Amino acid sequence: MELSFNFLDVTGYRDQPVPNTFITHPKQANNLGVILPGYRYSADMPPMHYTRRILLEQGADTLSVDYVYYRTNFMKQPQNEQDRWLSTDVMAACSKVLSQHSYEKITLVGKSLGTLAMGHLLADRRFQQADCIWLTPLLTVDWLGSRIQQIYPRSLFIIGTADQFYQPDILKQLEKVTNGRSLILEDVNHALEIDGDIQRSLEALSKITQTIQEFVKEHI
Repeated sequence: MELSFNFLDVTGYRDQPVPNTFITHPKQANNLGVILPGYRYSADMPPMHYTRRILLEQGADTLSVDYVYYRTNFMKQPQNEQDRWLSTDVMAACSKVLSQHSYEKITLVGKSLGTLAMGHLLADRRFQQADCIWLTPLLTVDWLGSRIQQIYPRSLFIIGTADQFYQPDILKQLEKVTNGRSLILEDVNHALEIDGDIQRSLEALSKITQTIQEFVKEHI
C-alpha cells in the first residue's frame, strides 16, 4: 500500500503549531479517519496504531492530531481553558484538511482525552454524521454524555471494567441512544491493558482490533 506521509502547517491555541500526521492514498480518498490520542497516550500506541491501519486498509486517509500536552502546562489550566485549548487545536487541524478536500465519510477515533476532542468536533455540523469510535471514553464528564445524546452519532464504545471512568449505567444509555455497540473488557484498565498479565493484555488488544475492524467495515 503506497501511502504519503505529510505534516500539515497548522496553527492552534495561542498561535502555537499543532503537531499532526496526515496520511494519504495515491488516489483521492472519499473517507477520512481522524485519530485523537490521549494524554500521554500517543497515536502510535497499539490500539490507536491498529485502528489507523484498519482505516487506511479500507481506503481512508487519516489525520492524527499529535498533541503533546504533557510537555506543557495544560493540566495546570482551569477546565474551561483546557477545553478551549483542546477544541482550538483539533478544530484547526481538521479544518486544514477539510479545506483541501471534502470527504464523503468521516470516522472519529478518540482515546480518553481524545474522546473530549470528539465531543468538541461533534458540535460542528461537518462532523455530525461521523462514525465514532470511543476508546476509554470519559463517561464521568457530564457535558460529553449530553453531547453524545444530542447528536447520537453511530458509535462503538470500548472500555474495561477496571477503568476508573467505566460507568455501566451511562454506557448503556449512550449505547441505546446512538443505536451503537459496546466492547466491555473484563479487568482491563484505562491503558487498555491488564495489570501484571501480558498474555491477557494481548488477547484484549486482539478483541479491540477485531471489533474495530468489524465496525469500520460495516460503515465504510
